[in-house]
Amino acid sequence: MAAHIDVFKGWADTIRQDTDAFKALLESATADTASRRLAAAALSYLVSRMDLIPDWNEGIGVLDDVMVLRVCAQLTQGCDRGTLPTHVEVSLERMANEADKITGFVGGVLYDKLRAYCAKLVDHSVRGRAPSQIVDDAPARKALYREIDDELKRSVPIVVNDPVDAEVRLKAYLTHKLK
Repeated sequence: MAAHIDVFKGWADTIRQDTDAFKALLESATADTASRRLAAAALSYLVSRMDLIPDWNEGIGVLDDVMVLRVCAQLTQGCDRGTLPTHVEVSLERMANEADKITGFVGGVLYDKLRAYCAKLVDHSVRGRAPSQIVDDAPARKALYREIDDELKRSVPIVVNDPVDAEVRLKAYLTHKLK
């Protein structure tokens, strides 16, 4: 009954590879501004303290982070990502395809709200940096990368003792925050 939670937990195992793909997109000289801003927004979300599910929330606090990465990857499909290394393209496409699993969990209406929320992240500053500034300012990008690396070093394995409860809490948070 709680098959989704295991899938979402598995996404945390690729978070380093996923963030590296977004960093490559953000650094790309051939990608359009829209895709680079989405990459900056997705990466900024990882270090935001005001995300959909507080990171301290046992078992599910990081799941919104991996979901946002996937939705943002899907959003970049409508942009010109330019010429990226094959492994980066593969990672972005994998994440974009995995976003469909979120729809299966929350349903189409809530997924559309999550997608709209992610699209608006390009207009939000995190730690005093807007995605447009991150795109244009190499020192701002480097500061963001350091913060992400620090976050990833501090991360602990996701432990879910009651998968059914975790799915209920995850869906409740998303439903409440994405009104």
